[in-house]
Order: sequence, then C-alpha cells, then structure tokens
Amino acid sequence: MTFRRFAPLFFAFATTTALATASRPARADAPSAADLRKARSQFQRGIELEQASNWSEALQQFREVGAVRMTPQVRFHIAYCEEQLGRLVTALGGYELALGEADQVGPDFKREVDTAITGLRARIPKLVIDRGTNAEAALVQLDGVDLGGSSVGVEVPLDPGPHTVTANAPGYLQFTTTAELKEREITHVTLDLTPEPEPAAEEKPPVKEVIVVAPPPGPNRTIPYVVGGVGIATLATSGVLFALRQSNYAELKRACPDPNACPESNRDTYNRVKTYSVVTPVVALVGVAAIGAATLLIVFEKKPKTEPEKSGLFVRPAAPGTLAGVSVDYRF
Repeated sequence: MTFRRFAPLFFAFATTTALATASRPARADAPSAADLRKARSQFQRGIELEQASNWSEALQQFREVGAVRMTPQVRFHIAYCEEQLGRLVTALGGYELALGEADQVGPDFKREVDTAITGLRARIPKLVIDRGTNAEAALVQLDGVDLGGSSVGVEVPLDPGPHTVTANAPGYLQFTTTAELKEREITHVTLDLTPEPEPAAEEKPPVKEVIVVAPPPGPNRTIPYVVGGVGIATLATSGVLFALRQSNYAELKRACPDPNACPESNRDTYNRVKTYSVVTPVVALVGVAAIGAATLLIVFEKKPKTEPEKSGLFVRPAAPGTLAGVSVDYRF
C-alpha cells in the first residue's frame, strides 16, 4: 500500500502528538489544557469518521479542532474531507495552505501534500467564457456573482456540476445558459446576445364614420320676436298709464264736481290727467305698431329653398298585383 493510503492515520498520530506536546500554554491567550484535551478527542473522532467515509461529520470535527489549534496536519485533513465531498477548489486551497506549513512537520508530510495537490489539480474542471456576438461590453455573472473582465476568456477552475452563466447589455435580451462541468474537462461558453425586438406598433381600432345629417336651417325669428316683445310690453305700459289716468280723473271729479269752479289745489291732478290722456294713446299706438311689424316679419320671412322635383318620365316598381309589376309616372 502507498503512503497516501496510510496518510490519514500517520497524520493523526503526528497531530495528536503535536496537540499533546502543546498542553503547556506558551502565551496568555493560548488554549487551556482542557481545550487541548477536548481537541485531541475531537481529532481522534474525526479520524474515525474519516475512515468510515463520513466526510461531513469528520469535516466538522476537524474544523472544531482547528478553532483550538490549527496545525498543518489539521489543514490537510480538512482539505481531504472537502475533496471527498466534491469541493475540489476549496480543497485545493486547503492543501496549498498545508504545503506552506509542511516544513514544520517533515519531508514525508510535505511530499504527501504535494502529491495531493498535483492529483487534485488534474481533476478540477475549468470553464472558459468567451465574448461572442454583441457581448463586447456585456456584464457577465457566474452563479449570480459578477465576473471581472480578467476572468473572461481564461480558464476558471470550478467544482464539478452545473454552473449558470448570464450576460446583460443595454438593448439586448439577457443571455443565460447552464454549463455542466465534469472532472478533468475544459468547457467553453460563448456569449451571443440577441437584440431586443422592436416594440409592436399599437393597432388602433378602426374609426367608424358617423354621418350626421343636419336639418336645413330654419328662418331666424330673433328680430320678429324682439319687436313683438317690445310691442307687448308697450301695450302693457299703455294699460298702466290708462289706469293711472282713470284713477286721477276720478279723484279730480270728486274734488271738482263743477269743472268751472275747480280750486287751485287740484292743479297737479288736472295736469296728470291731461298728460296721461295724451301719452296713453301714443304708447298704445306704438305697441300695436310693434306687434304688427313683428307679425309682418314672420309672415313675409324667407322660406328655405327646396329642390324642385325633376321633370321627366319615371318607371318605378308598382305594388304587387298591378299590371306587369311597374308603374309609369310623368312629371313636368
């Protein structure tokens, strides 16, 4: 069996030894002896879970050990569990951190970590996103995260499985695709953006033509009505004047039974009667004249012209039962 086969057990022993020798705290902030005992117990539990291929539980145990004291061996086991869970990119980072501290452990450990890195790098799939048609200035996202320009057109190491690529640019439809990455393969995705369709012209409903047939204008009777109204008002005024004349005349008759012996005090009443007697018939005459004028304007107003019927011989369908079913009409 190779060294890689026994690596977890070997490193378990080395790490347990390291944790045991670290029981004496060198600094005030160093873990206590109780913390170290618990860490050793968790590390052993992690090894057992690792051998049982229970990678998730083993990973949790190793991470808790690392929270107490992170050693190169603990980093290696964390990366080893990550690799078995398919998180190849994360595992590679863990291995590289362990390699940077491998000299603290020894050459065998360093050689094992280097071998793990070499084998893992060959397994990690890569995605290459190329800008295609209309995608020169598109914003690219990989699994919902903005991708910088330096990561477009180059190989990007990713974990195996589906990865979503989107691209957006003003005036173009969003580009979306899912790339299924497999171990040891390089997958290419080309961004081709399609222009947004022109907005469809809004179809207006047909306009229904409405024909309004206006009746021929009738005669304008405003002036006759105004003149007639003035005449009626004038006649009413003459009636009022006549009533005043009669009232003053009756008063004058009571005060002056003898017209030849009328006192001077009734001079005003006499003058009013005289005035009403002159004005009343004049006003009545004006009213009658106005009403007459209005009547004449209405009687002699211009009638709208009607199109005369054309003369000639007309043949029309006749009522059912007539001879030959037609009738003949001649107009002059």
